[in-house]
Amino acid sequence: MAPGLAVRPRPTRTFSSEIVAVLPSALLILLMSGAVVWALSVAPWAVGLEVLRPVALLALLTGLIFARLPWLPDWLAHLLSIALALTWAIQVLGGQMDPRLLTWRDQGADLLVRVIVWARVLGAGGRGEDILLFVLALCLLVWALVYGTAWMILRRGWPWRAIILNAVVALVNYTYVVPKPTAAFFVFLCAALLLLVLQHVRERQATWEAQGIEFPDLLATRFLASAAIVCGLLIAITANLPGQVSVDRATHTWALLSSPFKTARERWEDMFSTISAPPGTGSGAFTSRGVALGGTRLLSTTVVMEVSATRYDYWRAVAFDKYTGQGWQNTVGEQARAVLGVDTPEQARTPFGPDEPLPVGDLRERRETLQRFTLATDRLDDLLMVGGTLRSVSVPSLVEHNFVSGAGGPRPNFDETALVVARERLRAEATYTVTAMVAFADIASLQAAGDAYPPWVRERYLQLPETITARTRALAAQIVATANARTPYDVAVAMQNDLRTLSYNTAIPSPPDGADAVDWFLFDQREGYCDYFASAMVVLLRAQGVPARWVRGYAGGELDAERGVYIVRENVAHSWPEVYFPGFGWERFEPTAASYTNLPARPLTAAASADAAAATPPADAGTPPPADDAALDAGLTPQPAPTVPQPTNQPNQGAGRPLALVSSVLGLVVLVVGMVYGRWRYELWGLSEAGAAYAGMALLAKWGRLPQAAHRTPSEYAVALGAALPEHRATINQIVGAYIHECYGRPTAAARHALPSATAGRELRRALVRGLVTGLTQKDSA
Repeated sequence: MAPGLAVRPRPTRTFSSEIVAVLPSALLILLMSGAVVWALSVAPWAVGLEVLRPVALLALLTGLIFARLPWLPDWLAHLLSIALALTWAIQVLGGQMDPRLLTWRDQGADLLVRVIVWARVLGAGGRGEDILLFVLALCLLVWALVYGTAWMILRRGWPWRAIILNAVVALVNYTYVVPKPTAAFFVFLCAALLLLVLQHVRERQATWEAQGIEFPDLLATRFLASAAIVCGLLIAITANLPGQVSVDRATHTWALLSSPFKTARERWEDMFSTISAPPGTGSGAFTSRGVALGGTRLLSTTVVMEVSATRYDYWRAVAFDKYTGQGWQNTVGEQARAVLGVDTPEQARTPFGPDEPLPVGDLRERRETLQRFTLATDRLDDLLMVGGTLRSVSVPSLVEHNFVSGAGGPRPNFDETALVVARERLRAEATYTVTAMVAFADIASLQAAGDAYPPWVRERYLQLPETITARTRALAAQIVATANARTPYDVAVAMQNDLRTLSYNTAIPSPPDGADAVDWFLFDQREGYCDYFASAMVVLLRAQGVPARWVRGYAGGELDAERGVYIVRENVAHSWPEVYFPGFGWERFEPTAASYTNLPARPLTAAASADAAAATPPADAGTPPPADDAALDAGLTPQPAPTVPQPTNQPNQGAGRPLALVSSVLGLVVLVVGMVYGRWRYELWGLSEAGAAYAGMALLAKWGRLPQAAHRTPSEYAVALGAALPEHRATINQIVGAYIHECYGRPTAAARHALPSATAGRELRRALVRGLVTGLTQKDSA
């Protein structure tokens, strides 16, 4: 403040002053933790994560209030916080629960039952797959994060601990989520740095006050303003630095440092079985119990595995039998659990030793071939892939299959196998060999297969929920009538061809609440990706009495001709329908017209199939199977595969940098102008008209590098200002005269020294503002 101005007394501690003291910290906590929570809420970990935002807001408010109540013991505050967190979490999750649960008590009881079942599954060595419990866990995690941040900063004065806690959550989410929430990360970083500055200044102020040391007014605001400018510049520069760095030693160091987090992630994925895990999470895992048909799908180009095989195929992971109207469920394990009377579906799986053959039924037009899989990343779901029907695998395995009733009681039905998992963890670079029975059926044989389906097929693979609409059934009948389809095979081909006329698009919204996903896809959205195409074909087939199932895995991949392997990347994770034909088993179809998919090639007749097998393999016929695993390296050339598309919905990493730089510069300019104006208005707050005119003039002149020296009186300062701005000397003298007589003259004398006109005062301020850029030069000495 300029010399000669009266010093305003510091306000006493009141409720309003307490709010003013807490408000800067609260806003920075909101920005820091809010950025982390927002990044979590928009990540595709699961459907319904938008509830994290109201959870975070109430957690922040609770933390602010509890932390500023000195009479509230720590243990009682935390106990009340836990109770409030559980209550609020159940409240916000009510919209995602069964609408028949009308009261909060019913919803809480339902969640309690889910938790008990989940704990029993984990205790039995299984994997949790309840998506609602996953969202509940994130709600409680967000509450603990935000409440703990407010408590540590405002109660304990531990900014570093709070920042590290938020940073861990932000970095874990940023590492695995695609696309990256870069903007949220920079907001978090800037808020965290400003919070450190504010907390440090507050600690210094407390020390000075205790020692009776005077310090400048608005010291914390000044430091924050300077820190904001520095942080903004650093972030703007950092955001535009090259992002691609490849250093072997850095990669090795990161692998070493990240190993504890990797172990923790594995345990987390066991608990929730990577429910709707975003692409790029590193595991390439599939959920084995339920899949919801959701919105936008964005996959990376990360290599998942390499496959050495003599025939291009799709690599199946899990088969799903039950359509719910919003997604798919695999109930095979639950059926087996009920038959055997065990606690979990995992306990009902049948163990097999290395290369021990599965007793599958006799299937026509199947030939045994070898397929060797080499993993490029860890498979935390431990699923073993197979192209065709599994006969044996070279590692110890567990097979999830159903049972059929017989005269001697239930017997295993390996023709209804949902999945196969390894009995040990499947790590990167692990290799296993599968003996698969690959289909070579011709069209004529499949047309003649008939519809004498086994009872287990009719009971389970014609199921449809009540959500199937009349227009969906009418469309299925119309497609069959238009194609004049006579046999189940003809019906399947007609459905396949009709769906391939729809557009492929991964950037679609989620189906509306309560709508049947297939109905919405077929009649409203009219575009989508493989999950919707395959679901629609299975539903349409079942509506016409043709049994089918929904399968997840990977499309064949991209052929590396030099090495003779198929490179399978994350972006060919795929779903497709399989149709059951009596005597032939499950046959693959392809309704998704994407560039990485291909139609299964089938010869017209058995004679054509035999000729194709004897000749050099054409586009999709394959070669005779090798005798052993070594034959896979003997020079057999795999057939070409479709070109795998690069992701088209990935943003251009460099295109937005000029715009980001311009936006950063404009933002800094606006920030600086706002801070200057705010500081100027603050200095004038509470002063009289003459005092405000003098203080405003002195402050602008100070910023123009012509401050009032401590030894100068206001009259001497007026001479210096008049020398720098001679065209405004009269206005300056009027302001100084009014101020002097207000401070030191008689009350009646002040009236004789009126302030200059509004026009003159405005012209002086403009000249002083121009001096902020050009600088004010004193042309004579006082």
